[in-house]
Amino acid sequence: MAEKNELGKRERFIFAAADIWGGGGQTVVSVLYLVFLTNVLGVRPGLAGTTLMLVKVWDAVIDPVLGVLEDNTRTRWGRRRPYLMFGGAALLMAMALLWLPVRFNSEFAQVAFILVSNIFYATVASSLAIAYSSMSTEITTDFVQRNKANMTRLVFSMSASAVCSLLPTVFFDMLVEGALTLSAFYLIVVVGFGLVFTLPILMAGIFCRERAPCSDEKERLNLRALAAPLRVRAFRRLVALYLTQTVTMDTVSTVVIYYAMYVVPGISSTIFLGIFLVMQLVMFPLLNRLVNRVSKTRLYRFGLPLSILGAVGIGLYPASWPAAGVYALTALTALGFAGAVTLNWVIYPDIVDIGELVDGRRNAGSYSATMSFIRQLSSAFTIFMVGNALELSGFISPTDAVPSPLQPVATLWAIRLIIILVFVLLAGNGWRVAGRLKLNPETAGRVKYFLAKRHAGGQQALSDAERGEYEALVREYR
Repeated sequence: MAEKNELGKRERFIFAAADIWGGGGQTVVSVLYLVFLTNVLGVRPGLAGTTLMLVKVWDAVIDPVLGVLEDNTRTRWGRRRPYLMFGGAALLMAMALLWLPVRFNSEFAQVAFILVSNIFYATVASSLAIAYSSMSTEITTDFVQRNKANMTRLVFSMSASAVCSLLPTVFFDMLVEGALTLSAFYLIVVVGFGLVFTLPILMAGIFCRERAPCSDEKERLNLRALAAPLRVRAFRRLVALYLTQTVTMDTVSTVVIYYAMYVVPGISSTIFLGIFLVMQLVMFPLLNRLVNRVSKTRLYRFGLPLSILGAVGIGLYPASWPAAGVYALTALTALGFAGAVTLNWVIYPDIVDIGELVDGRRNAGSYSATMSFIRQLSSAFTIFMVGNALELSGFISPTDAVPSPLQPVATLWAIRLIIILVFVLLAGNGWRVAGRLKLNPETAGRVKYFLAKRHAGGQQALSDAERGEYEALVREYR
């Protein structure tokens, strides 16, 4: 008979498939949403970026609150599953509003509609992301099984990212060329992608279990509870690593269409993103084999200098040179960045364990809420940065009379510098921080050992050597 804590293959795959939305949903927004606002709805890029940044003021308030609320939820289905079931059902409606191709005569009305629809989408997305990533730490307490579950979900997530980077650009090109109507484009994005995103989330909510121990004690909703995750040094370092990945990838996804349209017109943005994501999938089997034996932070940082060199080459690539050179540099950049893209959510459950060791509470929802907030904030910051950089550089929006305007030199250099600086600054910082976060299988095993002792009420029975080791671990990560 299977052990109570055993995670079966069927349940593991159902849980992992729910991350199709985690990898694909944000990718669709990153790749298409800014150009959808500027080139379809006719919103000025600076105004579009600023409007979306305002949404994150709401996120700054609601994400930590949602995290504490989910940690305090107690139902017969568990703490996380109800949010997956109800949030999954609401996601389709949120997408329908987000991508509604309605144009108002008043700029104020247009901005107000974009603001409201994005606030609704951000709230639904945050509740789902918090519940799902929290459940990734609680679906099993076994170190190897948990790594396997989180690596499996990354297969679905990265595959969805690849598909959702390529297909939307194809559909957008068809829309621009007149081969696809705006109504058909809307139905593809909302119904087609929406059903693929929502159904696996609903199945995870129905069929998956939470196995990590949960006390009956609830935490009061106050500033101390909201800020609790950031008091753990190890979590602050994970936040820095996560920002490296999210801001860098969101910037690449947002700017690549502009790069392909105006900077090096001979390239295809679809092929560009396809190469970037395929290289990540190529590296996945190697990372999957090493993750239980090698320090995860070492795997994270190994190729970052290579990614910086490749990105500088892409940013400085002459417009008259062949497209093959850009594709080769893209492959080099993706190869170096594969560890950073893959390992954040594999590191995350270990950090939740460390947080419990340090402060005595397993507040996975609060940790997840902070990560979700950072994810949403990074996406908005990217759109804000790119939109305002384009506007300040003199970007000329397409019109019916001039559908493909010639952009000023300042705009072309703005696009180039965005690509260069985001890798130099963020990947460089990620390399530095990963070197300071000591996280290997042996240390993770000792953290689990001391947590098991605490849950069994055996903390008092630690030997002098074990107590010294325990206190050293707490000092290292606090």
